Amino acid sequence: MADPSRLDREVLPDLKPPILVLADVDLTLTTAGATSVRIGTPPPRDGGWASVVLVASDPTSLRRMVSVLPALGRARTIVCACDGATAPLSFVVRPEWPALLGLDASVSPDGFARTSLRFAKGLPVADVLVEIGRYAALPVGRRNAGVFLAAGSETTAPPVDPALLVISSLVEAADPELKVPPGVVLVPAGTEVGDLPPHPVLGRAPVVVTTDDDLTIGPLDEAVLNPGGFARAWQRGIVDLDPSTRVTPRLVAALRDAQGVRVSWPADERTVAGLAMAGVPLLAPGVPDGSRVLLGDALADAVEAVADLDEPLRREEHSVRIRRAALARHSARGWRARVAARAGVRGASELSVSVLLATRRPDNLDFALRQVARQRGAEVELVLAAHGFQPDAAQVRDALGDRPYTLLSLSETTVFGNVLRAASDAASGDVVVKMDDDDWYGPDVVADLLLARGYSGAELVGMPAEFVYLEPIRTTVRRRGASETHASVVAGGTMMIDRSLLRSVGGFRGVRRFADAQLLASVRAAGGSVYRTQGLGYLLRRTSAGHTWDAGLGYFLARKSLAYQWRGFRPSLLLEHDPADLP
Repeated sequence: MADPSRLDREVLPDLKPPILVLADVDLTLTTAGATSVRIGTPPPRDGGWASVVLVASDPTSLRRMVSVLPALGRARTIVCACDGATAPLSFVVRPEWPALLGLDASVSPDGFARTSLRFAKGLPVADVLVEIGRYAALPVGRRNAGVFLAAGSETTAPPVDPALLVISSLVEAADPELKVPPGVVLVPAGTEVGDLPPHPVLGRAPVVVTTDDDLTIGPLDEAVLNPGGFARAWQRGIVDLDPSTRVTPRLVAALRDAQGVRVSWPADERTVAGLAMAGVPLLAPGVPDGSRVLLGDALADAVEAVADLDEPLRREEHSVRIRRAALARHSARGWRARVAARAGVRGASELSVSVLLATRRPDNLDFALRQVARQRGAEVELVLAAHGFQPDAAQVRDALGDRPYTLLSLSETTVFGNVLRAASDAASGDVVVKMDDDDWYGPDVVADLLLARGYSGAELVGMPAEFVYLEPIRTTVRRRGASETHASVVAGGTMMIDRSLLRSVGGFRGVRRFADAQLLASVRAAGGSVYRTQGLGYLLRRTSAGHTWDAGLGYFLARKSLAYQWRGFRPSLLLEHDPADLP
């Protein structure tokens, strides 16, 4: 941590000894009765501590540390301290815990967060620290993605994975007494690997995977390193990246006001990947071959690309391209998927998506079907709810190719909310996303929403209605408004939500208008959150009539909400529109 003496001054004097302090760096303490141990080193005993303190250099380290905790036994007083925080460290008391008698949580102006807990009786220390780690960032849920891992080093630990088995030798991973054995054992490059015996639970030996080449970077924590807080405007020009800098949330925050960051090689590839995940505009020409192997071709190509950072829209498009590539490969979820593929074991499958498309305009159907068919990077099915007409199955099949679809035909007297409800009831995907029949969708819209769902932890994600084409006056506008932030409103034609959650909040209400607003209100009333990701691949169309929400063209031209205005059709390059779809 930045100032180890702070523990002796502000934290340890209030605790009952004996005190165990676990840290991610070596600490020298002066408080009587306090023992400091660096994470990865076994403490002198596995219990009997009156107080236990976990100290982390930043939230990223904290979430990794709780995956590799040693045997700590029980204690009544548990403290977590963390530098580089923006808010107090919180948690949720689990129902099996004893009564919580005292709670003190604070964060200083310089980012030193401290949470002190006192319970009615002793409880497993590791359980409490894991929960604090979960809530040190959103999303709080962190699954092991179906791959149980063993590792000998905390440097390869995924964030908040208490199922991770920390081993000092390979043979420990095959211990027949383990009721939940690891399926994959991670070892550094150059490790001599012999044959492990079959485990009675697995029916096979754990698979040994060397963390070299494409697994060297990661897993990086997308709950901490993500585009949240991306700034479209900048206060200073392009800055150079210090090659010795380690990526942390504090570093990302310090670079948000920069026009871009110039990377000179050699550089720390882990830092480059982490900044890319956060959407920091990077310029890194001439990626060496060795670094390209570590970063992956997609990310290396993205950071090498020539980008016009003087133009705000081109700068943001560059940011989106590099964050997509980095999150797909180096996030904890992406890294685990590559571990599973390397080991040849089953991991978590990618979420399937049901696109809900309700339309009462047969003339719009060809256009709308093309917007669905062009989606890439996601497993998509279409549920087409034709409102007042019978859709042509051959037309749909020809447009979608091999994509699955379901056709519904509802009476023209059916209220719009019930049309959407019928579509969602017919959906089979893990998540559903609502698309409108007259708006333009870039090929990565569904994939971008899935990424945002993963790093935001929000129950509903969507995009802003930021780019709008005003068809009657042949004008494109870009509206003001923040993106990559938790919000109360997103564009109705981009809303993505878990199908099970949609059902639990009552689904789409049977209303004639404002069905989107009803769903947003239902999610928030149930305690859920809404996240608005970037919307460069989405273009809202406004015509003179025919919208369930029609604020008039003047609404989109109001000076207070207008950022840019262009004559003609001027979408973001990320729309990648088909010439056949030009207005």
